[in-house]
Amino acid sequence: MITAAFLAFALLQSAAAVPPEVEGEEIVIVASRSGKCQVKLADRTLSSRQLAAHAGKWAAEGTPVRVIRPRGANYLCMARIAFRLGDHGVRLIQFVDRGEQP
Repeated sequence: MITAAFLAFALLQSAAAVPPEVEGEEIVIVASRSGKCQVKLADRTLSSRQLAAHAGKWAAEGTPVRVIRPRGANYLCMARIAFRLGDHGVRLIQFVDRGEQP
């Protein structure tokens, strides 16, 4: 009984903890009307090859990546980008809902 209470307390504490904001590269995801998504870095749209090159560099250096979701961007697009980053070894991704027009 005490173990169950301790486990419940530990889960509540971990859910209440706010993760610290990480400093790193910001990627802006923009959803297009055709269902495709674009990745922008420093106001430049990246191709799949360019994203792979940057993701490889970020993974090797351990650079955290912030994925900004502007208003209207598709969640499936965010998932695709996260999986692409993960495929290239990026392990620290922070998702931010910016709430502004792309």
